[in-house]
Amino acid sequence: MFFRLPATARPAPLVVRRAVVATLGAAVLALTGARFSNDAALGNDSGSRLDETTLPGIGALVPDDQLDQRILGLELTGDEWTAATTELNDALFAHEDAQRRNNQARRDLAQTFTARLDTADDLRRAETLAGTVDEQISALEALLQKRAVALFVNFGDAETEVLSSARAAADEARVRQLSNEVDESQFDQRDDLETQRSDLDQTLSALRGRLVELTTTEAALQLSIASSLADLGHSELAIEAATTHVRDARRRSRIEGYDFSVTALDAYLGAEVLLSEARPGCNAQWWMIAGIARVESRHGELGGRTVSASGRTSTEIVGVVLDGGPGVRAVVDTDGGQLDGDPIWDRAVGPMQFIPGTWTIRGRDASGDGIADPHNLYDAAFSTGRYLCQLGGDLSLDSNLLDAYFGYNTSADYVAEVEHWATRYRQLQLDQSLLEDQSLLGG
Repeated sequence: MFFRLPATARPAPLVVRRAVVATLGAAVLALTGARFSNDAALGNDSGSRLDETTLPGIGALVPDDQLDQRILGLELTGDEWTAATTELNDALFAHEDAQRRNNQARRDLAQTFTARLDTADDLRRAETLAGTVDEQISALEALLQKRAVALFVNFGDAETEVLSSARAAADEARVRQLSNEVDESQFDQRDDLETQRSDLDQTLSALRGRLVELTTTEAALQLSIASSLADLGHSELAIEAATTHVRDARRRSRIEGYDFSVTALDAYLGAEVLLSEARPGCNAQWWMIAGIARVESRHGELGGRTVSASGRTSTEIVGVVLDGGPGVRAVVDTDGGQLDGDPIWDRAVGPMQFIPGTWTIRGRDASGDGIADPHNLYDAAFSTGRYLCQLGGDLSLDSNLLDAYFGYNTSADYVAEVEHWATRYRQLQLDQSLLEDQSLLGG
């Protein structure tokens, strides 16, 4: 027989928690990717987080190998559950947003880096070309200077105006003389080179400005990547914390449309699994046990009590004194008051209201702590199932199930009420295929 380990027995290692973050992140990225693709197709660019209608059942994405896996897909209710899943939802989208920003910054950085290298190459080529033009202008100026010297030697003077532009000379004879010595095209060539040099100055200025701009952008993108990486680290921690909150809140939450908690349902399902191994011919089902729990103690929550993740009620449930008074039968003490605190008369104990003497015979441990505790719902549910099997045999037969209920409490009204609730609970749809992955099964 395989028993359930207590919740504290198997803490999730860091690697497992990181794997949970990765799994949740992948699921959310898939959902958000579909959302963004749809937005793009529709021409929307909201960039906003997904709402609850877009990301349904996010709590079901959080694994919990301590629970019957059939529970994970059920719709849950409760303020604590809503708050925990909202916290996880926000943390996941913060992580997805940081990842998206990081990816975008890395893509932009790669493009900026390439653009900076290209701009630096363009600047070097422009600077080389400018150097070549300067050399050409210097060479031409030297040639013109030689011509001017020759004119001075031949005519005794040289006029700046004539050297600057033959067309500006007033002396027509001088112009003709210069035209013979200096080809008019050389002045046009010098003018063209100076225009080209002026254009290159503008190009160099633009390229240097662009290079400064790209270098600044590159530095800003590196800071953005560092910031998004820090945000990713924070969001991973937030996801881990929110995941823990979801697991804790799940156990205290209620099944949508039903009056029992997740822990209670897990206890009933656990009893069903154990009974399928211990008493396979009994065909006991979880809802058969749940009907009794509802009538006996409102699933361990009688009088405002709560049931912990380990299955124990917040305060022990002890019934009325069985002293033969009005409406009760007389049962002399059978346990020395150890279970019910009464050394004279017996009292029914626990969420399944076992008489101490009966518990001594029928009680079994199902929580894995090595103690058969009538105040633990896991132990009590499994023990109730064993008792029903003993009383009724094959419980798949309605008559046998009713006989078992009557043997549990010899009251027709009691049997009718238990049957009513059991039938109600039977309507809960569970995905039985998930049972194949149940970590509690083995052997």
